[in-house]
Amino acid sequence: MSDSNRKIALLDLDAFFASVEVLRDPNLADVPFAVGGGGERGVVATANYLARKFGVRSAMPGHQARKLCPQLIFVKPDMAAYKETSLRIQQRLLSITPHMEPASIDEFYLDLTDNTLCQGSASRTVEMIRAELRQMGTPASAGISNQKMVAKIASEERKPDGQFVVEPAQVYAYIAQLPLQKIPGIGPKSLARLQHAGLHLGADVQLSELGQLQALLGDKAGYILHQRCQGIDPRQVVTTSVRKSVGTEETLRQDLQSLRAVEQFTERELLPSLKRRLKVSRWQDAKIKTQTVKLKFNDFQQTTVSRASNRISPSIFYALLREAWDRRKGRGVRLIGISVTLPDPDSAKQLELELE
Repeated sequence: MSDSNRKIALLDLDAFFASVEVLRDPNLADVPFAVGGGGERGVVATANYLARKFGVRSAMPGHQARKLCPQLIFVKPDMAAYKETSLRIQQRLLSITPHMEPASIDEFYLDLTDNTLCQGSASRTVEMIRAELRQMGTPASAGISNQKMVAKIASEERKPDGQFVVEPAQVYAYIAQLPLQKIPGIGPKSLARLQHAGLHLGADVQLSELGQLQALLGDKAGYILHQRCQGIDPRQVVTTSVRKSVGTEETLRQDLQSLRAVEQFTERELLPSLKRRLKVSRWQDAKIKTQTVKLKFNDFQQTTVSRASNRISPSIFYALLREAWDRRKGRGVRLIGISVTLPDPDSAKQLELELE
């Protein structure tokens, strides 16, 4: 099937955690509030749109949010309620199309190419879905195009509770006018390299040679950015999810100032938690690809260190902790996380196909 014939939508639930909290307590509907912690060590998970008018944003320290909005109310997160609501929404989406891919707890890709509802109109079908979600108390924004990347970007155009369509013939021009920071996957370091090279818009990348982009970002990332900005994104809506990583992290009650304290916390809290999440009784029973440690410092900067390994070794975690600790430059540690990436169950099958 030609990409120009595809109809891909990205449905993004607006301020989802906040919407669920309003369903639980309607009194919150008319006041600025944030889901998260409002204390010295708390962080905003999300904020309703009344709070956002004051500049309150996700991942903002709670004390900073209170300065911006002194009347701000903080609500403790209830992940079980959010997951339950998300699953209920997913079941409704699956009744509309079996081609549904959860991108996160509050974002869902829909392939509506073969949809027959609303006379086959993807736009009207998404409007119907959004009307239902609005009635449920969980309004959503949406982007619609012939590919995932543009649908994702377009979902931000009419927030909150709106939708935006980029027709196949408009994709190249739409990407051309985008600031590069709006391209999914371009992080701060990559953006700095691109801007230093004089590349600021999608159009700049469209006019660049592939080799230049690969020299700036590496072979793989340069190639993907080149393809995406040319309007080429053949990724399918994946209806079966494979767990790619397992991890655990915790924000500490007090900053830790010694490596020994970090190691003891990891041994006492994080390693047992990771073992439970992996559902293994012995570390050697878990097949993995890499082990990773994350430290967040008291200035909210963070660092991660990884090492390839086919079996979990606690000693590797401790070595990674020491390596990450050496980057702290005198800062206290406010969050510790450990995780592992899992092997792709289809990797052997793919290799066999390539060899045939």
